[in-house]
Amino acid sequence: MTDKIECIDKLPLRGMRDFLPKDWIFRAKLMRAWTEAAAEAGFVRYETPIVEPLALLERKSGEEISDQIYNFEDKSGRKIALRPEITPSMVRIVSGNRDAFPAQGKVYAIGQCFRYERASLGRKREHFQWNIDIVGTETTAAEAYLLKTAVVALQKLGFSAADYQIRVNNRQLVSDFLATLGISGDAAAAAMGVMDKKDKIAPADFRAMLADIGVSDKQADALTSFMAAKSLADLESFGLAQSPALADMKRFLSHCAALGISEYVAIDTGIVRGLVYYTGIVFEAFDTRRKFRAIFGGGRYDHLFEKLTGKPAAAVGLGFGDVVIEELYKDKFADRLSDAGVDILIGCGDDAAVDDALAAFRAVAGEGLAAECDFKPAPLGKFLARANKRGAHIAGYIGDQERAAGEILFKNMATGKQIAVKTADKMLSARLKQLLGE
Repeated sequence: MTDKIECIDKLPLRGMRDFLPKDWIFRAKLMRAWTEAAAEAGFVRYETPIVEPLALLERKSGEEISDQIYNFEDKSGRKIALRPEITPSMVRIVSGNRDAFPAQGKVYAIGQCFRYERASLGRKREHFQWNIDIVGTETTAAEAYLLKTAVVALQKLGFSAADYQIRVNNRQLVSDFLATLGISGDAAAAAMGVMDKKDKIAPADFRAMLADIGVSDKQADALTSFMAAKSLADLESFGLAQSPALADMKRFLSHCAALGISEYVAIDTGIVRGLVYYTGIVFEAFDTRRKFRAIFGGGRYDHLFEKLTGKPAAAVGLGFGDVVIEELYKDKFADRLSDAGVDILIGCGDDAAVDDALAAFRAVAGEGLAAECDFKPAPLGKFLARANKRGAHIAGYIGDQERAAGEILFKNMATGKQIAVKTADKMLSARLKQLLGE
């Protein structure tokens, strides 16, 4: 009698993802766009572990964060957690190694983050995120610079201003307006928390939530009107003409114009971001049809460094996850997600020709061509079927006849054109590039 073999579960944990080879077609484009956009704007890369002390995360977001993340004790009894975001890690590494970073602190990272929350469209329990931050400057040019960098990344993916809009507000401006209504301190923070939910709940529920925190009907009417403001002139009409925060918004919009991104940016006084550590300009980007969650978001957080390290530092940052943008990309560019395969697949008819196939592979690999060698000998018809399934643009084959003549037969899989090339031909790569273009 044999023991029954218990098979493993072939699915990932709920809310987690496996990435098949076809899934990396988009992912490679995204990682390249993020990396190139950051490097072209002068950001330097850093990396930190995905595991951080729980105390670091609690100090940034409060002890309630423990209910939203994967946290546990390690074998030494230390309380640790899988990071739900990268910003606390950035503060830790930059503050501990300040001389290793540029004076203006333009830094970026691409890493995996984890949250224990309900998975839904545009939200998973894990995701990859691009964080770009500027540390050490108070000017609103930094906010505009971050947004320009994100716009460049989206342009590299093929998106234009017709596809998304960056909605911008200033939390201090909201505080100034709430103060005119007699709402300040903890009451103002609670009101902004309700404002952050406005687009996600029914109007009646929004009013009820405001009432629950002590906002009167008259105050709620004024707040609703304020949240409809869409221009600097609108904001001035609410008695904010002398607000320093409004002056910041004017300077910020001027910087956006200088960077050529005005068409992407719009004032939206309903954007406040849920995290209370934001201190100034905040922003979120949405697809123009509002089919998905926010593509990216962020803002200024001038007090976080001091809260975590005791040493103040002005900072502004942006977080851009992979989940929503992948859904948006599939929605717009589904035709660009087919397996690109390889330029050339080289195979042979029998074991005696394997070394010839390997030598041919060596001759073309790294010459501006994506090449692969098929080690398993097969008749020509069967090999061509494999090449077609692999998505090869050219199939190169060495059978008995080709081996005897010291040649390789190459076939353009799209056009059917074939050429026989001597294995010793020094122009092999050039001839194959020409065949690819025919």
